[in-house]
Amino acid sequence: MFLQPTFWMHCMFKIKTVLATLALGGLCASAWSAPAPTPMASMPGMGSMPGMASMPGMASMPQGRTMPTPADPGNPASVGGPGTASAVSQTIRILADDQMRFTPDVVHVKQGETVRIVVVNQGRTRHELTIGIQSELEEHAKMMAAMPDMPNGKEPNMVAVAPQGQGELIWRFGRPGTVPFACTMPGHMQRGMVGRFIVD
Repeated sequence: MFLQPTFWMHCMFKIKTVLATLALGGLCASAWSAPAPTPMASMPGMGSMPGMASMPGMASMPQGRTMPTPADPGNPASVGGPGTASAVSQTIRILADDQMRFTPDVVHVKQGETVRIVVVNQGRTRHELTIGIQSELEEHAKMMAAMPDMPNGKEPNMVAVAPQGQGELIWRFGRPGTVPFACTMPGHMQRGMVGRFIVD
């Protein structure tokens, strides 16, 4: 017994519908699949940014990771970052007093050198030494002036010292240049309690 032509036409329509659905599904899957992470250095404009290609890890940094901050000790273009005690090559002693002065206020260090900075407070008021770029120091001084009771001395680039006391921090210096430091206690920086490390 022969099947009616309409039956074959119905079967062919069903087969075409299934094939079209499978093909469309494949296209959708490829269109919606997540693209492979793009190295930052190959993104438009990123490779031409000054210093971008020379920053460690930037060419291969996967998406979702943050860029190195200026305090990252592995970033040679920074002012430096926290160092380790085992890498200390010298100890630098800096005096702080109520005349709002650091002594010495200019200190020479070497590129890549890790030093122990000992701050001795000879005054009757609290002082601190904070390392950073000038704009950061000024911003922190403004915050301290607005909130004088704000805790300080808790950051790796900062040491706060009680009257007649001493404290220390360990710092690894980055590229050659000038690295400022200051006391950001209210009014101290404005009265000249500043200094700088010269990185040779």
